[in-house]
Amino acid sequence: MDKTLMKNLEGLNVGANTYVVGYDTKAGKTGLIAVSQVSGSLPWFGRKWAKGNSSPVGSPVGDFDLGQVLAKQLGLGGYLVTDAHQRTKLSPTNHNLLESGGAADLTGGAGHYQWGWNVPFYYQVYEDDYYLYETVSLGGPRPGFWNYYIPIGSRSCAGYAAMDRTNAKLMSVVNSTAQFRGGNNDASLDGLFNSQLCKPATNMAITAFRSAARKNGTLWFANERVMQYITAALKRIIFGNRNIQAAFNATLDANGLRQGGTGTGIDQPASWSDTWKYYPYVNLNVGIDQGDFTGILSTTINDDGTQKAIGNIPSFYGLKNDYKYLFCMSENMLLQNNADKSQTLFVADMIDGTQMNLSSVAGLREIGKGPVASAAGWLYAKEYTLKNLAFFPKEELGATSSTFFCDGYYNPAATSGLRGAGLLGTADHGAFAGSVSLNGHYAVSVANANWGAFLCEYAEAFTTQPVWCVENK
Repeated sequence: MDKTLMKNLEGLNVGANTYVVGYDTKAGKTGLIAVSQVSGSLPWFGRKWAKGNSSPVGSPVGDFDLGQVLAKQLGLGGYLVTDAHQRTKLSPTNHNLLESGGAADLTGGAGHYQWGWNVPFYYQVYEDDYYLYETVSLGGPRPGFWNYYIPIGSRSCAGYAAMDRTNAKLMSVVNSTAQFRGGNNDASLDGLFNSQLCKPATNMAITAFRSAARKNGTLWFANERVMQYITAALKRIIFGNRNIQAAFNATLDANGLRQGGTGTGIDQPASWSDTWKYYPYVNLNVGIDQGDFTGILSTTINDDGTQKAIGNIPSFYGLKNDYKYLFCMSENMLLQNNADKSQTLFVADMIDGTQMNLSSVAGLREIGKGPVASAAGWLYAKEYTLKNLAFFPKEELGATSSTFFCDGYYNPAATSGLRGAGLLGTADHGAFAGSVSLNGHYAVSVANANWGAFLCEYAEAFTTQPVWCVENK
């Protein structure tokens, strides 16, 4: 190359889109090689939040090129997933179609209608004197860091799952037949405005939901905590915002990265409590024709004889209604009430299909102690423990619905006993709801009209203990 031209070339930041030219002598071909393959470095991207800064907005770190295409690199979007964990990508523009162009059967005959990622990746959460970081790396663990391995996985693409009433299986389907009737399976509502056909199953305890999930086979779960944790982490990293209820912003920032959130969450009917009795009111087919859409959806329902528009339905690369609609009791989080009116979170490390004991903390891993409550109610903590792929508020209060993590935590102010971990929040919980919203008030046996389940699965078993990756020398 001409020396003058070399001298005038601008320096490049090495990123996911940086390549060098190589020549394969055996094949006789010239082609492009990713610099990361040559240098041995791994592409990674994430966000950092300044300690003590109440703003939920973080700053990007790592490979900005990767950040711009992270969702694509992970394969975020809709899939058909069989009981044996074989997955087929749905069209990114319309989930009624396969990516290959054929019609997609979302009724249950070809698999479960799921949202997820099609490559394994590594997640890192760490801090220094000034910042807390959340990052992901592709292709391998980050050297010099503690890494959590995240296998290929998925969850209900419609936000929540249905029950196959014939076979007592929890399934992710879009099916209007009586076999998959939602709510509490009340057939008397089928011809009424509040019909539960094509709606999520509710009014079942988590022990029943998780048993129904395992009817699909190994590594199928209901409201599994890691799935919720990693979904929330990906949202924070991609949007650069801890407040997932922030207004949606279609404009990319100056770095070509997403900003904002996916809105406040679903609107309510005129009287959810009286005329709907807190049962689901939006069908599982909402937004399927929008494919892997990110933004805000809307639909229309028959609300006791009146057509009512229901807006503010969030969609994250096709994952719809995943917060502020129905509570979901985690199948593998257990809260212990303490004498000082705080709670402590316990979890199990192995995600291998074993059903965690929800009646005792014996043998479980302690994640952290939360804030003390002077009286039962919703609280906002400034910081969260993010450990072993579990989230729990730390002791210091003083945050709000628009600062720090922005989601609410309900402490019952009880001095003894065990409680389950209610995730996501309901349609009437407003700003308390969100990706890391947690309700510690209820026993694990709760079964109400507004408690449902998302079906989730992983391609392989894994541990939630991080592994240190030796730094390259």
